[in-house]
Amino acid sequence: MLVLLVLIIVLLSFPKLMQSSILHISLEDNLFIKDPTSSKVGRLILSEGLLLLNEIGLEDFTFKKLALKIQTTESTIYRYFESKHQFLFYLFNFYWAWMEIGVVFATTNIECPKKKLTIIINQLTLVVENDIRTPFIDEAVLQQVIAVESSKTFLTKKVDNENKTGYFRQYKKLVDRISNVILEINLNYPYPNALVTTIIESSFHQRFFGEHLPRLTNELHNQNNLNDFLLNLSFNTIENYGK
Repeated sequence: MLVLLVLIIVLLSFPKLMQSSILHISLEDNLFIKDPTSSKVGRLILSEGLLLLNEIGLEDFTFKKLALKIQTTESTIYRYFESKHQFLFYLFNFYWAWMEIGVVFATTNIECPKKKLTIIINQLTLVVENDIRTPFIDEAVLQQVIAVESSKTFLTKKVDNENKTGYFRQYKKLVDRISNVILEINLNYPYPNALVTTIIESSFHQRFFGEHLPRLTNELHNQNNLNDFLLNLSFNTIENYGK
């Protein structure tokens, strides 16, 4: 009887436990018309839109195709996002917000800045797995999309206006956070932000080159090689500056 009572309590508590395990990532209001996480349809747009974007690429991706995939109308999707470019920006910001949470968690209570930077670079070069705390976004797929499509967020004629709108704010927050760690190692190093963005973009580009254009790299699609390359690049640059 006691065992049965405990089981009933656990079952009744399960939905609350599941809800508490969900990771809530708040993004800028200007990244959407209506918050897609606020409804079942919105979450479906995110999950299936991400998969479709990864499958066919931004050039061929349309809200019409997504509407057919999730059995809704284009106008429904337009209630959440004004364009596929805004949809890409939402995913872009979601990824860097999620990555920053991982960086903060991994470096909590780490005092040594060198060890902290090593952990951060490990986080940035990691081939990520799906985070079950975000059931409507598959981070493993999202990382693939960011690797291929993220340059299309800033290599446009609208980049200055989009920057003023705050579309790059989450990415810049992460860069600033990591830059502060670099300055803890060498306060006189004058290019911390440039080094951070070089690390981040190289983690994508070198892996892509290794898989598709191998003569442009040196086996850096291998996780250990990529990590070793970026650690050496970072610490040699930071510690040897000015010597």
